[in-house]
Amino acid sequence: MSDPPIEVRRLGSADLDAFQATMPSWNAVEYAERLGYQDRGLAVQLVAWAGTTAVGRAMVVLPGHPEWSESAFRENCPELRDVGVAEEWQRRGIGSRLIAACEEVVRAAGFDRIGLGVGLEDGYEAARGLYERSGYIFAHGPFVAAARLEGEDGVAFPVAGVCVYLVKTL
Repeated sequence: MSDPPIEVRRLGSADLDAFQATMPSWNAVEYAERLGYQDRGLAVQLVAWAGTTAVGRAMVVLPGHPEWSESAFRENCPELRDVGVAEEWQRRGIGSRLIAACEEVVRAAGFDRIGLGVGLEDGYEAARGLYERSGYIFAHGPFVAAARLEGEDGVAFPVAGVCVYLVKTL
């Protein structure tokens, strides 16, 4: 039996429950908040679907979004964020399709560059390779990226890592 075709599209409020059933986040409200930013034109949340199953995600953060990074500001470009593909769906081109769809969002918004931060730890080696194969080049770094996320229990927890910033001219 072959895999169902993959469709990449914007996450809509009607898709939220199905999305979170297979691509969970660190808390139940994260993607509802992302939809609010999307509705205000400050972000676009894309999801890769295999039928009714979410198998991947990626987000574009546009200038004006409160989480638009200092690196994106420095490079004067929208930012690709939170690219992820469910483990059992990896190595099938879904990440590449999500990246290409994000780049199209950025072009349609009138920008000619996109950037992203990626970790230098060994666990990010495959991601760095994907971005480099997709045409992203070193812009600056290394630097420490840090954030406070909120868990399901409402308690904030810190995350940090050493990253480099890559950009692509579209």
